[in-house]
Amino acid sequence: MSLGVWVLLAILGAAVVSAATWSLIRRRYLLPTPADEAHRAATVDGWRLALYRYRPAAFTIGREPVLLCHGMLSNRFNVDLDEEVSLARFLRDRGFDAWVMELRGHGGSSRDAAGLASGGRGRFDWNVDDYIQRDIPAAIDHVRRATGAERVHWFGHSMGGMILYGACALPDVAARLRSAVLSDAPATFGPLKTRARLGRAYARLFPAVPPALVIPFLGPLAWLMPGIMEPRYGIGDRRLIMALLANAIIPWGSSRALLQLCEMLESGRFRSEAGGVDYEQGAARMDFPLMVLSSARKLMDEQAILFGFEQSVSERKQYLRFSRANGYSTDYTHSNLLLSASSRREVFPVIADWFMAHSTR
Repeated sequence: MSLGVWVLLAILGAAVVSAATWSLIRRRYLLPTPADEAHRAATVDGWRLALYRYRPAAFTIGREPVLLCHGMLSNRFNVDLDEEVSLARFLRDRGFDAWVMELRGHGGSSRDAAGLASGGRGRFDWNVDDYIQRDIPAAIDHVRRATGAERVHWFGHSMGGMILYGACALPDVAARLRSAVLSDAPATFGPLKTRARLGRAYARLFPAVPPALVIPFLGPLAWLMPGIMEPRYGIGDRRLIMALLANAIIPWGSSRALLQLCEMLESGRFRSEAGGVDYEQGAARMDFPLMVLSSARKLMDEQAILFGFEQSVSERKQYLRFSRANGYSTDYTHSNLLLSASSRREVFPVIADWFMAHSTR
């Protein structure tokens, strides 16, 4: 056999060994989601969004529920990992009715029979517009109906905050919100403008974005050398890294969503796929209390995050950067802002205090 064949066989063999190893490791770190209730919010186009409710021991009349949304290619575990690292359960313990949502194509969300029958674009057929225009209104309205609350608090990390900016550009969404806390969430793509040719080419060739093909290689490597995650992600604890890799990353994402994000990056504009909705206008319609959190070591230009804070017309808003210079124990990263041992001590109380201060009662 030629050298090329031997190399190919070696690569295939390594892939098989790595996948088998990760399968064994992963079983040890799979986590439950011990929510008090599991709900499904129906969208207008046939999706049933997973919602996980944590009820407080005692309800406080006039304290609105909190709806929490994960980031890109993530799921509920982004904000609800385990008893040690869970913003949702922390809020529950502080007396809030906490609801964790999963966007379409993420975690436990699925199409209903009508959605499957009407969806002709393939299995991975959603984009960012769907998150903004369909998923957010459906989730907010479901929580309002289930709790009887007129408005809800919103927490969104990264894309989970970005899409709220976009949703507030739509009629009536801002009126359903009592307050919001958004962490490392861009509100504009102007400072992020760049070429994204590789991403666009990939999205046009393949229907799905495949974390499922990467994690079996990264998982065993991170298990052997957990320190490799520290420089970029600020997470060096093996148990925490394995829990995240085994639970918090979805196996497949949509290339339509990737393509729309690439178009936003290349144009420098945060807008709908057809260009008819300027999502950057959403920040200027945020007249409710708004807290914007920023990590010291983020994945994007800070001006993209500051934009939403500066454009908000709220008279009650605060911008907070989690860095050593501001008195925190570390320079937080985009990842460990919510997913670290110190998050519960330094970050979660700030979020809970904001919601408490801006609840109706």
